[in-house]
Amino acid sequence: MVFLHPAPLTRLRATLGVVALAATTAVAQPSSRPMPGEFVVVDGRVDAGTYAGWKLFHTHCVGCHGVGAVGTGVAPNLVERIVNYTPRGFAVKVLTSYRIVPMSPDSGPPEDAAERDALLEQLMKRERSERGQPLMPAWDADTGVAPHVLDLYAYLNARAAGALGPGKPKLLPAR
Repeated sequence: MVFLHPAPLTRLRATLGVVALAATTAVAQPSSRPMPGEFVVVDGRVDAGTYAGWKLFHTHCVGCHGVGAVGTGVAPNLVERIVNYTPRGFAVKVLTSYRIVPMSPDSGPPEDAAERDALLEQLMKRERSERGQPLMPAWDADTGVAPHVLDLYAYLNARAAGALGPGKPKLLPAR
C-alpha cells in the first residue's frame, strides 16, 4: 500500500492527467524524496525525511509525548494535534513558542492587540512555570532539532494519517 501526503497526491494526479492525455501508458511511482514536511510511506517503509523525523522524535520528544506520539500525563497527543498545524505553524511552535522571556520595565505597555496577546501568552507561561507545570523548552538553539523540524512534522503527519504505526519504520531504498 502506498501513502502520500496530500500535496504529492495533487502533483501525482496532475501527472497522471497529462500522461492520460498524451495517450501513453506509464505507471506513476511516488518519489522517495518528497518536499520538506511531506511524507511518503510505501509498504511500511518511509522516505529519508520522515525517518529523520522519527529519529528526532525518539531522541528529544518521546520522554514527554510518549511512544508513537500518543501523549502522556505530561504532554499532549501529537498525533491528534498535528492536523491543526501548517508546517510553518508547527515549526514556530516547536522552535520558539515555549521560551519564557523576562519582561523589561523599560519596554513600555503593548501598543496593539498582537503585542497585548503576546504579552498575555508570556505571562501565562511564566505563571504555569512558577506553579511547577512542565513547559516544553524552545528547541531553536538545539542543532539536532532545528534543521529537522519539518522532518518531525512529516513523521507526525504520517502517524496522524494512519500511514505509519508507532514502531521504528524502515527506510525506502535510495533511488
